[in-house]
Amino acid sequence: MTRIAYHLAPALMLTYGAVRLIDGRDGQHGPGPAWTIGHLFFLGSLLLYGAVIAGVHARIRAIAGGGRAQRITAGVMAAVAAFGLVTFVRVAIIDIVVGLQAADPAEKSMLGDRYADVPAVLPQAVYEIGPALFMVGLLALLVQYAAVAPGRKAVAALSPVLLLVAFAAITANLDLLPVGAGLIWGALVLSARERGASSPVRSETRARVAA
Repeated sequence: MTRIAYHLAPALMLTYGAVRLIDGRDGQHGPGPAWTIGHLFFLGSLLLYGAVIAGVHARIRAIAGGGRAQRITAGVMAAVAAFGLVTFVRVAIIDIVVGLQAADPAEKSMLGDRYADVPAVLPQAVYEIGPALFMVGLLALLVQYAAVAPGRKAVAALSPVLLLVAFAAITANLDLLPVGAGLIWGALVLSARERGASSPVRSETRARVAA
């Protein structure tokens, strides 16, 4: 599942970005079928990023010689990324609900404001910064993996660089979402292909045997 998620998560994000561009040709994004379909692709992408986070975390833990500090750091960063991802999923779900209920852009904006703090279990500020934590956590995991991964360090180091450029592009302009998704795809493919990363289970087994 993790290997599939490495490809399918950014692919669905790229599809959402393309649908979003089509939806915005008239200068407005939603409501309507394109808004709903695009956000369904986006929601599917986000759910698959959960498997990506788990996969990178597992690979770090499986590397032979990984100490307790490395495992704790990886666990914390995975938790940060997962929490951010949950808040991101919340955004996608609310956008879908708002798009289905709204009859026009003005009503969509009004409903968006109404649902801004739903569910009201955390301060709204947490919901606003939450998605950024997903980006920070995933980037930190790839940086840590590049630092401890065996094999070609230059290739491993390129993965978080591509991810950082992708996040910067998306943050600067959502119209660059397809480009950002393509860069994320490249970052994850490089990480998956790095020697020794294809099978965390085998790596962990070799480490135990060597011990």
